[in-house]
Amino acid sequence: MTRYEYKVIDTGKQIGEDLNELGALGWKVVGVTTKKQLLIAPPAAVILMRDVESVRVRDSKPARTAELVGALQG
Repeated sequence: MTRYEYKVIDTGKQIGEDLNELGALGWKVVGVTTKKQLLIAPPAAVILMRDVESVRVRDSKPARTAELVGALQG
């Protein structure tokens, strides 16, 4: 059975760079939330998912990964 890990990140000035780096680590965008749940509002957060078993294989920069994940968590 495949297991997945999920993260929610706030959108900000460096969202493009952050998404590119997280994508290289196996994260995939699976959804977005909008401000005040309006259909035409800009995204407020991005929902990411990755396969837990593939984490060890793709993670070649543990220090940068810890920095990104730490920023995601708060």
